[in-house]
Amino acid sequence: MRYRETTPAVTWRSGTSRVAWLGLLAGLLLLTACAVSPQPQPRSIAVQATTEETLKATLAMLAERGFVIRHGDGDLGQIDAVLASRSGYEIHAQVTSGGERPPGLVMQNGDTYLTLSGRRGGQPLDALALDPLFIDVQNRLGLLP
Repeated sequence: MRYRETTPAVTWRSGTSRVAWLGLLAGLLLLTACAVSPQPQPRSIAVQATTEETLKATLAMLAERGFVIRHGDGDLGQIDAVLASRSGYEIHAQVTSGGERPPGLVMQNGDTYLTLSGRRGGQPLDALALDPLFIDVQNRLGLLP
């Protein structure tokens, strides 16, 4: 009785198998990249103004600072903006009223919540980058002395 030599089903010599292995490797790398990318941490403040006033003040602040508004929805109270002069600098603003407290609430002085988050160069913006934006909005609303 003679044993027949078999070739493994997957070899590096086979063009189809190589493409399958490379595709699998690329997929795993993509999933790994998504898993390690840190998410922007939102920061929120509560102000004594209406949601409409707060949204308008936020929109004016972003536009004056050179941001291009990619998406704005007054009904949802959302603004997405990118800085025209810097690639990869983006801000997301959310204005809500009443209801549950938003994540990252650092100051409560009313019932309208302004939540900001963003990225610069793929990294989440920290408090040092977001706090001047909050101060600017409060100035526009006349809430700071």
